[in-house]
Amino acid sequence: MKTFFICYLIGIIFLTLLMLIPLFREKSVYNRFTGILVMCTNVILILVLIGFIDGRRDMYVDIAISYAVLGFISSVIVAKFLGSKGGNNGN
Repeated sequence: MKTFFICYLIGIIFLTLLMLIPLFREKSVYNRFTGILVMCTNVILILVLIGFIDGRRDMYVDIAISYAVLGFISSVIVAKFLGSKGGNNGN
């Protein structure tokens, strides 16, 4: 079972690194913001998988939950800022 988690972790890390390519190529602020939110979700999954591999699930789940709350609060703040300023559509 540990081998399965390690393979899954390598795949998620690979997909997260692939997500960096369109993140830097996009010109729209909204597309970049969505890419950052997807990467935040992937990092949370990576943390939980590391916890399963390491055998210390409780510690890593706590870190993942705090990271998720921090990501949610920051995404609400950025969305509020983009909504009030109109954002920049890459023009």
